[in-house]
Amino acid sequence: MATQDSGSTALMSSFNDMIEDYRGAVDSQFAKKSIMKGVYPVKSIIGTDTLTERRVGRTTLQTLTDGIRPAPTRTHFGTVSVQVSVILLARNERPMLNEIQTDFDARAELGKDHGKELAKKFDESLLIMGRRAAAIDLTQVGSVPGTNNGLVPGTPAPTANGGNSYNGAFGAGKQYNLTALADALDGADIYAGFEAMVTAMEEEDIDTDEHVIFLRPKQYSAVLNDMAAQLLDKDLSTDNGDFADGVVKTLLGIPLMKTARIPAAVEAAHELGTDFNTTAAEARCAGLLLHPKSILVGESIPMQSKIWFNDEEKSWFIDSWMAFGAAINRSDVSGAVFYPAA
Repeated sequence: MATQDSGSTALMSSFNDMIEDYRGAVDSQFAKKSIMKGVYPVKSIIGTDTLTERRVGRTTLQTLTDGIRPAPTRTHFGTVSVQVSVILLARNERPMLNEIQTDFDARAELGKDHGKELAKKFDESLLIMGRRAAAIDLTQVGSVPGTNNGLVPGTPAPTANGGNSYNGAFGAGKQYNLTALADALDGADIYAGFEAMVTAMEEEDIDTDEHVIFLRPKQYSAVLNDMAAQLLDKDLSTDNGDFADGVVKTLLGIPLMKTARIPAAVEAAHELGTDFNTTAAEARCAGLLLHPKSILVGESIPMQSKIWFNDEEKSWFIDSWMAFGAAINRSDVSGAVFYPAA
């Protein structure tokens, strides 16, 4: 005859299986659906809410003259930091007698949905900060889309120590404004914008081997249709990151990634704070040229999942949560293409 202990053991085993089914679906879906996890290194933040990295300025060279003592030169140092202050949570509440207990497909689908939504918010947040790294203020003089066209000043170069510019070690962001609204669907014009930004980076002796170009689907199709002769195929294996899968198109030797996660609508209350909001002008972003150094990404709580029962409410709670943040790191390796309202 079955004992109460054996029944409890069987129930606990079933419960553990249920948790693993769900957690596995969430983790797998996040890895599959997030394109930015393979582009940006995510650094762990332990024991604090802030990650800080050092910036080192450029060394000044000099020549030696017989009989004259070399003058001391100073290399300026600074910091860049990212703070994690928000936990993102995906939660579902299900009644006690529910398919979540017995149906693997139901658990897996719910896990996939949680993973997809968290991956979408993660990617969107990093792309927003990448856009800010390139162009932090579209209202500044000389940078207004529709008024100032072509390659214009983007996010200013960082300064430290009372305004010192690190001896020119870090430059400004790259912003390219298309002339008219119709240009946003003209592959040749979009191509010209990225070509101008890449050329500007190369003139600054910036290596573009690790860059990725992110385009919204309409802009990706426009470039693919209008500039097919200029695009080359490149083989990428999963060793290059989660975003890589098989063959991708390259523009000027830089991989093209199609994503709808570049915000195209005004957002005044982003979950991670005001730095991640999107204005009407920023929503008219056709694409981004980003480098792993464009932004600094920190994570204080990696993706976690849990299924638990609340006896008071007689309900199951299905949770997934994570905590991360992003901040501008290097603007000079970042670029954005915008189009005007008309």
